[in-house]
Amino acid sequence: MDFGAKNRKGGSALAAVLIMIILIAAGTTIMVVSGRGQIKQAEELPIVASKESKPDESESEPDSEPDSQVESEPEPEVRYPEPTLSEKFREVSVVDDGFATKNIMLLNVDKNEIVAGSHYDEKIYPASLTKIMTLIVAVENVSDQNVQFKFTNEMLAPLVEEKASVVGFSDGESVPFKDLLYGAVLVSGADATSALAKLIAGSEPAFVDMMNAKAKALGLTDTHFMNASGLHDDKHYSTCKDMAIIFAYALQDPLIKEVISAPQYVTAKTTQHPDGITLYSIVHSRFMGYYIDTDGDGKADKDTKFLGGKTGFTDEAGYALETVIEKKGELYIGINCMTPKDTVNAVARCTEDNIRIYETFLK
Repeated sequence: MDFGAKNRKGGSALAAVLIMIILIAAGTTIMVVSGRGQIKQAEELPIVASKESKPDESESEPDSEPDSQVESEPEPEVRYPEPTLSEKFREVSVVDDGFATKNIMLLNVDKNEIVAGSHYDEKIYPASLTKIMTLIVAVENVSDQNVQFKFTNEMLAPLVEEKASVVGFSDGESVPFKDLLYGAVLVSGADATSALAKLIAGSEPAFVDMMNAKAKALGLTDTHFMNASGLHDDKHYSTCKDMAIIFAYALQDPLIKEVISAPQYVTAKTTQHPDGITLYSIVHSRFMGYYIDTDGDGKADKDTKFLGGKTGFTDEAGYALETVIEKKGELYIGINCMTPKDTVNAVARCTEDNIRIYETFLK
């Protein structure tokens, strides 16, 4: 047997096999390279899902790291429930009931029921009623209630130019946080609200963002703020109902309720004001000489106590007033907005309208 011939034939066969393996390997390499090129191009294109595709059917390269999951922004927590209409709800008749304004609402805070109202969902300019939200955001976000704020002429000068109502704090004066709260409400001081905004958020625009976020968290859809004091802006608006909800929410905080209810307050003694500044509540002064008589006997109701509230005014908003009373152990908020500034004795009429709300609908 010719082993050499067999070996030569075997060698040829082996060579042929080797050549085939090389060709197959080369072809495979070409396909792999071509395939990677196609994958790269696909990665550079936007991903568009077909109508039949499902979210969980998408594929990724086996060696790619999983994408980090991006958490969606949580829905705002509605922290104050939508008020319901009382079974005894009464529609206010501006003419028949003798009101000077049509934007009116009476809220039973404890039952969260609207007792009476007229156009309370209608857009209004809240003016300085805004400052109740300013207090809420400040109190809920201050890190230390003992902190003090130092005023500068740079921040005070624009308020003087705008003829805004102010407490009267001076350049270089360091004022405690609590004094700013009282200044913002009792005398509606724009210097106090401006200081609160800078103290809490670093700037008023940033603070206003917090105010709008709070309004959203409370479930309010018809309120938008542009500043912390209530100065007029067409994009600064609310409704009687939203403002009443803000007020009712604010009353849950003991410090805010204390501030809103105070007839007067004396600020801390400073170099600029050695005796402090005595602040007299505008809303309490408006109610001097008035009383609430729901039973019509010509005397003040013994079961009714006036607690306090907030006034508001701009040329565009007219006069606004929201107050809180306690009657038979329950809290009620009365609010009337946009009493026209050209109304005869407009300030008195606004105050009397507020009292009329209680006397007409709490009989």
